[in-house]
Amino acid sequence: MLVARVKKETNIVEYVLYMYQIEDIIRSFQFDLKAIERSIVSQYDQPDDVKAEIKAWYADLIKQMKEQGIQQSGHLESLDEIVTGLQVLHKSLITAFQDKAYKELYQEAKPALDDLRKKSDLVLRGNEVAVALNGLYGLLVLRLKKEKIAAGTEEAMATISKVMARLAFQYNEMKMGKLRFPDQQRN
Repeated sequence: MLVARVKKETNIVEYVLYMYQIEDIIRSFQFDLKAIERSIVSQYDQPDDVKAEIKAWYADLIKQMKEQGIQQSGHLESLDEIVTGLQVLHKSLITAFQDKAYKELYQEAKPALDDLRKKSDLVLRGNEVAVALNGLYGLLVLRLKKEKIAAGTEEAMATISKVMARLAFQYNEMKMGKLRFPDQQRN
């Protein structure tokens, strides 16, 4: 919860990836709040009131996941909404805002994104940001498992990571009211 709060304010892409990991952690504990409290919450070097807040956060996530029927797979509706918003921003940066730096990073990552899209669930294929995030999360899981990752995969995911970093930056600019149309479009 403490990490999630900071990531949500500073890097929305990292926040989404972190929350995907939290969803999987909750699933791995089979939605057992007491086990999560013993293994995770108790490990925090925080006062009891903060630990109680963290426990309540996990309890709320467990409740939401059950209510939304995502015990086996899927993501919280709130995360899906963020990803959809990021997709809208992604498209806007390419078209309306004509963000040159973003477009260059996107063009560099496009072959890797196209390849990932072909391997993705049909539901995700229309949302490049969702495809990218799922790919990055998959890479994170492989790294956590200490599995061997092909050099080509590392290179492809590095290009996708750069696009997502720029998207997160532009998201923060938008939140702060600093995202502007290029001068030639401000007639």
